[in-house]
Amino acid sequence: MPMKLAMLGMWHSHANGLVRQVAAHPDAFSLVGFHDPNPKVVADRTEQWSPLIPNFRVYDRPEELLALPLDGVVVDGQVDENVRMARLALKRGFPVMLEKPAGHDLEEHRRLIELAQHKHLHLQMIYLFRYMSAVLEMIKLARSGALGEIYLFRARLPKDLDLYDHHVEVFGRYTGGIFFEMAGHIIDMMVALLGRPESVTPFMAHHHRKTGSFIDNGVAMFGFQHAWGMIEVSALEVAPDARRIEVYGTKGACVIPHLGSGHLANDAIQPIDVFREGDDGWQRRDLPKATLHIADLREFAACVAGRKKPDYGIEHDRIVQEALLRACGAV
Repeated sequence: MPMKLAMLGMWHSHANGLVRQVAAHPDAFSLVGFHDPNPKVVADRTEQWSPLIPNFRVYDRPEELLALPLDGVVVDGQVDENVRMARLALKRGFPVMLEKPAGHDLEEHRRLIELAQHKHLHLQMIYLFRYMSAVLEMIKLARSGALGEIYLFRARLPKDLDLYDHHVEVFGRYTGGIFFEMAGHIIDMMVALLGRPESVTPFMAHHHRKTGSFIDNGVAMFGFQHAWGMIEVSALEVAPDARRIEVYGTKGACVIPHLGSGHLANDAIQPIDVFREGDDGWQRRDLPKATLHIADLREFAACVAGRKKPDYGIEHDRIVQEALLRACGAV
């Protein structure tokens, strides 16, 4: 039987990819209902998704949707609504896939984790870059010891300048602006490799010539016992293929020269450059791209069924959220 899912919140850009993967794998997953408090979002998504999802139905109230027999709930709305909706689902006894970031209030997120633990329910963050081919290879290299002791993690994840006004409109309400929106993706990877940062030093700025206070160019330094982490997020990018991750260790290094996107079309090949002690030079590995979204769904299904432990546990997600909010200056 397919895993029966509900979707609370339909706004987020990742939601479209998740819905399309559910539609592409009807033997494994089904979406039995949707809810979003914004009528415009509902209208737009209904036009896009109703041809894909059999018996497509949107419910006026989340409580109506959560009264259905479900196996899990995907929460994919606005950031400032998501934790509240995730809490509703957990209270009804359903495991939750929660869109990143986990709200903008650290205490609210802490209470959500406590509720999931109290009810023994799986709570999984949606960080789509986790399952990109080059990211999986980077983590495998680092955890195997092939790179030695990691002493520097450096990454940039910019957004295009031509979307600037949209980003101001959508993310201007949050402390940290564009950094708050995007940095969690790579903090997630950094924490997977280095653990909890001992110090966080933010450099959040508004550098566009337009007047305003929107954080459009953020940098944060993270201190670990034996390493530095440096993360850059800008809303001012005009150069193509500029999303990059670098990991340097005492026995080698790896660089993802272009990370791509978590939800837009990506090249068929995702490269990673690797240098290991004793090599003549950098070696490029061209990896076939991974189909995203489906990996998150399969991880969720396997964890809910008890077939495996989570790749990223709830304590990991707590550390990521705390590091993100500290970097934004929100705590």
